[in-house]
Amino acid sequence: MSEPITPAARRAQIAVLVTLLLAVLAPPALWLDDRLIRLALLGHGVLLNPALPVAMPVRLAGLATALLPAAILGWGLFGLLPALRAIGQGALLPQVALALHRLGLAVLLVGVLEPLCRMALMAALTAEPGRLTLELGVSAQTVVLVGLGAVLMALGPVLRNAAAALEENLGFV
Repeated sequence: MSEPITPAARRAQIAVLVTLLLAVLAPPALWLDDRLIRLALLGHGVLLNPALPVAMPVRLAGLATALLPAAILGWGLFGLLPALRAIGQGALLPQVALALHRLGLAVLLVGVLEPLCRMALMAALTAEPGRLTLELGVSAQTVVLVGLGAVLMALGPVLRNAAAALEENLGFV
């Protein structure tokens, strides 16, 4: 039987699960409801006719551009759950560093993909027959995601070294 997990680690696990719901499941789910699609596209400056249903190609393009980053972020967050359990039981293992590195890589990839997915979505929304327009731009959100991902990835080796030092110190006692 495993040891109970500390309250702080339990809160962190709950935060990861809430993040999974809000950041991983919600974006693709948004593309299932016409009203939510119209509201989401309004932020991109795209107005859709409220009297007509959202066209299936638009819905599929939005779903595809939401699923890829959501899947990558979910991969990073799911890897964090076992690491939080280990931390909550007082362990500082190399797996924790690996999970943090994995989460950092996921966040960094989502940041890199964000402008590409936005470009693909806008191309699908504004494409006219026989004419394709591609616009690529970097937002503040992209810069923050890439920076945060890089920081999390850099913390992974620091934790790995800390775990190795702790194990070495315990050997002397």
